Amino acid sequence: MLSSVPERKMLYVRSLLLVAWLTLIMSLFWDPYSAGLTGPVKETSPFSVAHHAVIVQGVELRVEPYALGTRVFWTIVIPIMPLFLIVFGYEAWRRVCPLSLASQIPGLIGLQRYSRKVERRTGAIRKTPPVISRQSWLARNSWYVQFGLLFIGIVARILVINTDRKAMAIASLSIISAALLTGFLWGGKTWCNYFCPANIVQKIYTAPGGILESHPHHFRPKLPQSMCRKPTAEGDIGACVGCVANCGDIDLQRAYWSVVLDPQLRNVYYMFFGLIIGFYGYYYLYAGNWGYYFSGVWTHEEGIWEKLHQPGFYLFGQAWRMPKICAAPLTLAIACTSSLGLGCGLEKLYRRWRSRHISRSEKLTIHHCLAVAAWSSFNCFYLFGGQPTSSYCLSWLAGSSISLLWYRAQFGCAAPFSKTQVDTSRKAGREQLADAVGRLALRERQIGSPLQPAL
Repeated sequence: MLSSVPERKMLYVRSLLLVAWLTLIMSLFWDPYSAGLTGPVKETSPFSVAHHAVIVQGVELRVEPYALGTRVFWTIVIPIMPLFLIVFGYEAWRRVCPLSLASQIPGLIGLQRYSRKVERRTGAIRKTPPVISRQSWLARNSWYVQFGLLFIGIVARILVINTDRKAMAIASLSIISAALLTGFLWGGKTWCNYFCPANIVQKIYTAPGGILESHPHHFRPKLPQSMCRKPTAEGDIGACVGCVANCGDIDLQRAYWSVVLDPQLRNVYYMFFGLIIGFYGYYYLYAGNWGYYFSGVWTHEEGIWEKLHQPGFYLFGQAWRMPKICAAPLTLAIACTSSLGLGCGLEKLYRRWRSRHISRSEKLTIHHCLAVAAWSSFNCFYLFGGQPTSSYCLSWLAGSSISLLWYRAQFGCAAPFSKTQVDTSRKAGREQLADAVGRLALRERQIGSPLQPAL
């Protein structure tokens, strides 16, 4: 959707978003004003502590007026992102992501590390940004690495970052610093493709394309989708360094179909659903009721560090002795393992059912399973995401309606069990082949036109 917008304008947009993020981080260290909106006298405010009568592990939790930074970020900003991804698509987010800009800053200010290569034909020395080898362990296990980082981040959220403003600020600055360091060490979008935990969420919610995603194999743009580029006086030019094979920033659909049979991809899709279930389910397991989560008190709970070693489960009216610092990661690990087993089991059943059809396709079978997993994850997220601040029904209905549009788009506006459905992976391959043939024919005409004899 934003593929044709000049890079210079998008740099301004990314810079504005990064400044807004840094401003929010600063407010986590010092905010003497927003706490006035949460006092008990502000009964009309949705953030007022007058609305917080929350029972946690059988005891009423005392709530004091609080600064709004953490609540705004976790219950307003974060829930907007999946909606943006599924509607505007992968390419739109990659072009506005502030973390992407952070990883580009070393290159923009001339501090990026370069490697020197000697051209065999000319002997000239060419400076190029280094990239991670595609045969390296990191490249071969990037899905697991990013999911592992996402898992660690979610556990840290439950334990500390949800509530402690300074801890959240330090975590945010650490992520920005990691993006800067990655941009210094490697070129292209190495941070986005190999390290960023949000890349998992982006691909699950968008691949093989968002609702408004562009299709470069149809329109043949000079710079497709969110391909790396840099502005010049004559316009944008490509700046791809080949940091990853089958780059989703160049053609998301092609990148998706090239790895759809990768077991890592399928496992991460299935575990991601469990990660969402475990994250929201733990609030109930910890407090013994859903009021703890839906009140939003977890964004400003007092004494969060002391509670790390207090009971982490409260079930059947009894507190279990396992400390919270162990209970939270255990819950998420069990949820991820269970959802992985469930996903693999349902995948086998679906493959057995499809085996009765002569025109079955393994890629299409896996695509159906991944699309169902992504759709389930999205709707599960909006059963809870944003609820402590927004209206429950409005948030869930908006999310589920949009997810249905995306779901239909993934199956070519046909049900996943339709016998007449076209294999979209083969269709995409034919479109890309036609595009390549068309480009070759155009190039031959351009080269051959001056050699045509004059009449």
